[in-house]
Amino acid sequence: MAQAERATRGWVVGRMLGARVIVQWSSLVTMAVFAFIWGQDSGGGYSNRSLATGLEYTAIVFGSVFLHEVAHALAGRAFGREVKEIVLTLLGAHTSFDGRNISAAASGVIAAAGPAMNAVLATVAIGVGRLGVTGGAREALSLVAYANILLALFNALPGIPMDGGRVLEAIVWGISGRRRLGVVVAAWGGRVVATGILAYVAWLNFGSGHEPSLFSMMWGFLLASFLWPAATVALREASAQGRVDAVTALGLMRPAIGLRYDVSVAAALREAAQAGAEEVVVLSADGHPAGHFAASGAAEVPPERRDATGLAAVTIPLPRGAEVSSDLAGRAVLERIREWWGKTDAVAVLDEGEVVGVVLFADVGERLK
Repeated sequence: MAQAERATRGWVVGRMLGARVIVQWSSLVTMAVFAFIWGQDSGGGYSNRSLATGLEYTAIVFGSVFLHEVAHALAGRAFGREVKEIVLTLLGAHTSFDGRNISAAASGVIAAAGPAMNAVLATVAIGVGRLGVTGGAREALSLVAYANILLALFNALPGIPMDGGRVLEAIVWGISGRRRLGVVVAAWGGRVVATGILAYVAWLNFGSGHEPSLFSMMWGFLLASFLWPAATVALREASAQGRVDAVTALGLMRPAIGLRYDVSVAAALREAAQAGAEEVVVLSADGHPAGHFAASGAAEVPPERRDATGLAAVTIPLPRGAEVSSDLAGRAVLERIREWWGKTDAVAVLDEGEVVGVVLFADVGERLK
C-alpha cells in the first residue's frame, strides 16, 4: 500500500471506487512466468490442458491480490479518503490514496483490510469446499484457500513494506503519538523479515537434509532484495521527517529588523547594527512587510551617499502577505513557505506583528540537510 501523487505508468483497464485500475506491463511478465511454472504436467512437459491449468492458477492468485487491494480501497473510502489508484505490479500490487491528516487508527485499519480480505476469501473457499464439491471446482477452491492463506500470512508480517508493518507503525504511532517512531520500528521490522526469509531459505536448502531447490533460493533472494531496500527507504524517509519535525520558523530565519520605507540607507544600517540584524524588512505606510534587503548588501552603498539614498534603491520587493508566524514549526512552516515558493525569494517572520526575521528560500534546503 502506498500514497502517491503522480499517476503511475501502465495500462489503465478501468476505474473502481473512483480509482484508476492500472496493470503495469511488468506484472504481465510475472503472470506469464507463473502460468509457465504452474502449466507443467506431471511428466514435466506441457499440454493444452496443463497450460490451461497454469493460466487458471495464475488468474486465481492475481485475482486474490486484486481483491486484497480492493479491500484497502474500500477501507480508505470508509475513512473518507480519496482512492487514486489500484496498481498491479511486478511483485504484487499497491493502492494509492490521499493520506493527508490521517489518524493512526485509520492508517492501521486500512492496512489491515488487505490481509483480512485474504483471510475471508480463504475461509469461504474452505467452507464451500466442504459442501461436497468435487473435481476441478474442488481443486480450484483448494488453490483459492491456499493462495489466500499465504497472501494473508505474508502481508501480515510485521515489517514495512508489508501491511503488517503498516499496522505495527500505526500501533506504535497511536501509543507514542509519534508517527516517525512507528515508521522506524516497522522499517526495522522489515529488515528483520528480509533477513529471516534469507535465513529460512538457507536452512531449507542446506540445513534440513533436503535437495537444494534453485527455485526456492531464487524466490527467497528476490523477496529479500525487495523487502530490505523498501525498509531502508522508509528509514530514510523517517530520518527526513525527523528533520522536518525539528524545523521552526525561528530556526530557518536570519535575524531582521523592520523599518519604514521612508528612512535612508544610513539610518537602516545603524538600526540593523544596533539590533544585530542581518536583514532589513522594509515596511509599507500601513506597517506591512513590502520588501527586504541584506544589511551586508546595503553596506556596499558608498558612505557619502547613504544619507541621501532611500531604501527603494536596495530593496527586493515582497508580495503582500509573504510572512509567517514565529511560532510555526515542522510541516506547517514548510507548507506556509511552499505557498510562496516561485512567487518571491523570502518571507518575513513576525512575532505578534513585529518583524523578527527573514526566511530566505535559498537557505531552506541547506538547513534541511
